[in-house]
Amino acid sequence: MESQVKFGEELLSRLMAHLSSQMDGCLGVGLSVWPGTQQLRAVGVAEELDQAQLDAGAGPLVEASRDERQTSGEIGGLHVVAVPGSWGDSGPVVLTVYLDHSPRLADLQVIEEMEPLVATAASVVEFCAGEVLRADQMVRMVQHRRYIEQAKGLVMGARPCAPGEAFELLVRTSQHANVKLRDVATALVLVVGGTLEDSAEEVVEPPSDAFGVARKLWEALRV
Repeated sequence: MESQVKFGEELLSRLMAHLSSQMDGCLGVGLSVWPGTQQLRAVGVAEELDQAQLDAGAGPLVEASRDERQTSGEIGGLHVVAVPGSWGDSGPVVLTVYLDHSPRLADLQVIEEMEPLVATAASVVEFCAGEVLRADQMVRMVQHRRYIEQAKGLVMGARPCAPGEAFELLVRTSQHANVKLRDVATALVLVVGGTLEDSAEEVVEPPSDAFGVARKLWEALRV
């Protein structure tokens, strides 16, 4: 188990460094849990700026954790994108990316591609250490990602676009309606397909407002 933790930690560090290198003007990448004020890993300015938000209980990192949806903002004169990933007992593990410019579509595409890998590596480390995630929580994390991918496919089918653009549309819809991204995605899959792959015992149905948002989005996409 100890060797698995060490391997996971090394993989996580490499993935975060790679993510940082893939975006021009990226000055830091971090992983944190709030509430709980726990910084899991940080590269560059994220070490200081993530901790400042955790200590203050305010900022994009905290907003992303509290609302469980992707959040953008500014802190320390830099632009930050905060993406909640896996859900543990203390709250979601949030990935933060600090840029010297407003997030561009290319930046969001890189984050979208890399965040599942970073979150999964973090989950393995924490699961093996027995600190944050349980097996059932890892299953839910995988389910949420699957529904987001299915929702992206529906968007791309209704309005031909790149995966990154479909994801950006889902994120904007989530932010505008103040509904969690995972709920919008799950509701969209249900609205269009009627069922989910998993049994009802394993899946928590999204709230009613998510269905309203999903229906409006689907109607707009089919115009």
